[in-house]
Amino acid sequence: MSTNEFTDRYSEIKSRLRQFAENNKEVHAVIAIGSSTRTDLPADKYSDLDVIIVTEEPDGWYSGEYSSLLGKVSISFIEPTLGGGKERRCIFDEDKDVDMLIFTPEQFDKALSDGAAQWVMNRGYEIIFDRAGYSESVGKYVKPVVNSPKMTEAEFANIVGNFYFHIIWGSKKLLRGELWSAVICVNSYLKSMLLKMIEQYHIAASDTDVWHDGRFLDRWAEPEVLNALSSCFSHYDNTDCENAIKATHALFAKLSRAVAEKRGYNYPYEAESCAARFLKEQL
Repeated sequence: MSTNEFTDRYSEIKSRLRQFAENNKEVHAVIAIGSSTRTDLPADKYSDLDVIIVTEEPDGWYSGEYSSLLGKVSISFIEPTLGGGKERRCIFDEDKDVDMLIFTPEQFDKALSDGAAQWVMNRGYEIIFDRAGYSESVGKYVKPVVNSPKMTEAEFANIVGNFYFHIIWGSKKLLRGELWSAVICVNSYLKSMLLKMIEQYHIAASDTDVWHDGRFLDRWAEPEVLNALSSCFSHYDNTDCENAIKATHALFAKLSRAVAEKRGYNYPYEAESCAARFLKEQL
């Protein structure tokens, strides 16, 4: 699916959203973000439509009343989003995925001024409707610049300690027979820290654009890292969980040592060896 095909796919929803905004004075702006506005890795047939809605009356969006005016809603729920706003996420018809980030004008102005909006708008945005002059003001705060998040030495030390602590914690859960807790630890909690270290490794090595939350990791991570990841996730099985814990420990240790060396950070070798001894002696 080309970008034009994506646009056609969501054109009716965007048209209804624009019409709703034009007829409701409480709506200050509607701004598209995400893949539909990106030039790098643009929208494809699996992409959703992400829109920021700035309104003085968010309750109708929170309740789902207004989103139902845009088309047939098959699935819908709400969750918190950046800047204190909320996000109404819907599937229209069978598979049209639309995420609506709802802000009051005060919330959106704050998100612009404190840099939170930069994080979700810096790869591109399209102003669909503008009653309040955001066409000019957004450009003052949102720049097409992607900054890779570099850990301080204190942040690095904390995440390394956290990781090795939970290597032992997750292993104890497995040994105690709490397989659910052990699998969740290795597949979720430990992976959240491993992802951060994968990001830091690639930033330190080549200032790689690491996106966020693991997005497009298979495109930007080194083949050696991707190959190692294949052993780091566990099925709901004791032996598989044990092997995944060991593989996750090995990959994190390798990457974190490399980051420390590249940045000139102190590395907690005792923490690594403590976790390694536990794995060797207990698993």
